[in-house]
Amino acid sequence: MSYSNLKLQIHRDQLTWFLDLLLDEREVFQLSASTGIVPDVDKLYALSRRELLVNLTDAFSGAVDGAEPTAENSDAGTSKPEINNGEASIEALASQFLSEKAQAAISRVGYMEVSEIETFFKTSDILIEAGDFAEVVWALLTDQRTAVVEHGYKLLNTTYESINVAHTNGYEPPTPNERLEEIEAQTAHNLEDTDQKPGHSVREIEQLEQQLADAKADYLSLEQKHSRLDQQRAFLLEENKGLKNKAETQHGNEKRLKELEQENRELRKQVAQYTEDTAAFQQLTNEREVLLLEKERLAEQLKEYEQIKSAKETFTTDLKLVEEAIYKGHQGLEDFQTSLDSHFDALENCHQAARGALNQIRQTLAYLDTQQLTEGEDTYPMTAEQPRVGVFVDVQNMFYAAKDRFGRRVDYIKLLDLIVGPRYLMVAYAYVVQIPEINQSSFLSLLEHNGYTIKSKDLRLRGDGSAKGDWDVGIAVDVVSMLGSLDVVILASGDGDFCPLAELIKQQDKRVEVVAFEHNTSMDLQQIADQFFPIGDELLIS
Repeated sequence: MSYSNLKLQIHRDQLTWFLDLLLDEREVFQLSASTGIVPDVDKLYALSRRELLVNLTDAFSGAVDGAEPTAENSDAGTSKPEINNGEASIEALASQFLSEKAQAAISRVGYMEVSEIETFFKTSDILIEAGDFAEVVWALLTDQRTAVVEHGYKLLNTTYESINVAHTNGYEPPTPNERLEEIEAQTAHNLEDTDQKPGHSVREIEQLEQQLADAKADYLSLEQKHSRLDQQRAFLLEENKGLKNKAETQHGNEKRLKELEQENRELRKQVAQYTEDTAAFQQLTNEREVLLLEKERLAEQLKEYEQIKSAKETFTTDLKLVEEAIYKGHQGLEDFQTSLDSHFDALENCHQAARGALNQIRQTLAYLDTQQLTEGEDTYPMTAEQPRVGVFVDVQNMFYAAKDRFGRRVDYIKLLDLIVGPRYLMVAYAYVVQIPEINQSSFLSLLEHNGYTIKSKDLRLRGDGSAKGDWDVGIAVDVVSMLGSLDVVILASGDGDFCPLAELIKQQDKRVEVVAFEHNTSMDLQQIADQFFPIGDELLIS
């Protein structure tokens, strides 16, 4: 059940009456405090049970939202309660509180069928006599079954109307003292009548005396109940005083808590600063240890330096002796060098003549072979004048591409034969980067004796420890300088940096061909080239 349904089906006075039946004085105070309808604690203690019930009713029925206070509320001197929580929060808190109060009745009703509920709870007389009326009605109103809720509303309205009619007709139940006085007066009157009427029997007198005794016993019972109520009232007053003291203590604790929170924040700042200082100290300690290690290392290096210095002095002495010996033999070497240079010049002339003759033989053989090919099988159609070809091989690019992918080497001799074909070879450059640790003399000699002109440079080391060695600019310069005497430029490299060079060659109406490994050749370079020769297993050697 929600309080929106209460507002629609239970009016304000009826709700006040129902809460009065359901809650005792302590529970009314607890519910008022938990819902926060009176934020001032001192004011909450000062209100009576009736005033607290009216405030709760106004909060639940929506009187706080704009309804005028009733005359009863005005006579009590109460003002509209100030609600700190929203209506939804008040409903949730009140529903939980009242459901806990009537938990036993809720469990009892939950196991009963609708027909059983309508039979056992048809009237409220037995429930009021047993003191369970309010709890049972709340259990009916909070049940999930619509028929049970409707029966709860019916039972509540019927009971309230019957009590209200009794008060309207002027009936007020007599107090225990009034009832005892009435019984004694009636008994005395009956005794007088008995004395005046000798016809009454002794039995009737005994009955009247028995009634008087019963009335006195009822009076004593009521006196005891009244005494217990006084004791309970005193207990509640004492408990109220204790709650006030607890509230004051709580207020002091909250104030102290705020002070402790402030101190905690200050301590946190100090801890953070201490942590930073500790971290800085630890860093300085680590740096000190590093410096000590560096000091030890420098001391070792200094010791080694002294040893090297001593060895250098000894070596300098020996070097002077060696220089004298070298100087003596230098004159003989110069004579030998002059003779050797003349021999090398003669060999170079012979080599050039042999290379020209070899090229001529290749062209002649190629021409003879092409005469046997049928029309359409000639890759390079013979003309009166064969195209002039220049081959430019980036050895570094080709070497590492073959090594990384296949673990083999390129057969540069077979490569030159296949890519030139029957065309006229003007020049074949092999660009090499010399690495000090690797002896490439035999490899370079092989290339030179098979038609290549070697261009080499040393590997350069940078200050940061990296190395640089490439022929990109050198190749581009050689191609551009020879472009006027070439018809076809063959680049043996897959480097995409040659794309601008290839475009420049095509702009000069020259043919550009690329031979390289397909896996490491730039796609842009393949698209720009007039023809791309992928290197296969036939051009690889172990």
